[in-house]
Amino acid sequence: MTNQNAAQGTYYENLFRREIVKDPQNIKKITEAFSELVSENPKIEFIVREGQYGKKSDVFISTTGGQTFKASIKSFKGTGFNQVTRMKIDAFVDRFGFSDSFKQVLEKSTIRKAIAKNRRINWISHEDTDFILSELNHNKAFDILKNGLLGENTPKLFVLIKYDDQIIWVYKMEELLDYLNKTINVEITKNGVISLHSCFTIQRKGGNGRREDSLRKKDDLDHGGNNIQVKIKCLALSKLLEPITTIKYND
Repeated sequence: MTNQNAAQGTYYENLFRREIVKDPQNIKKITEAFSELVSENPKIEFIVREGQYGKKSDVFISTTGGQTFKASIKSFKGTGFNQVTRMKIDAFVDRFGFSDSFKQVLEKSTIRKAIAKNRRINWISHEDTDFILSELNHNKAFDILKNGLLGENTPKLFVLIKYDDQIIWVYKMEELLDYLNKTINVEITKNGVISLHSCFTIQRKGGNGRREDSLRKKDDLDHGGNNIQVKIKCLALSKLLEPITTIKYND
């Protein structure tokens, strides 16, 4: 994560902290969505940013009665094609239990893409499509999505902030994951990207600037541009589920 991205993340974590407490109806709607866990008429005791401690959950909300709500936040503008997570190919293969053959195909595809003079060349070629789809089944696809959205901290809330329209949507993470599990559709797009769902893709990260290029060759699998990247289409996702609460703000 660049310093600029980290600063933006901090800014919108703080914005969410500020806006969620302005209207008592917000916390009321959130706690009603977890009625089996929360006492009646809860109030917010405190809200802290967990992102500053390197946690996957960005904001931690504590209410009277001892209930806590961790929130994972994505801020975006326009259609919002944002990174969910990224990792080296080795780590990706190990984490999700893919075969050595799968790893070899990813490495071959990534190096070919990295050194190609034609920047439009597909990452996953037509000849490798059937093999990739044979290993990347529904369960693995869901595991990848769940890992990207939850991390190790199991946030109960998923928050989208569309800052060019100054609007915040708060979703129940459990409902989001349940919806994704039911609607996964793994395919290779015409551009050679792995699509897990209409709102989630896997691709070679690409880019990473001149500084990285000066340290490592483009065909070095440790080059940041050769990481595996899971991305989310934020605006499209916002339209698929009914939020717990919607907050409009003036910044």
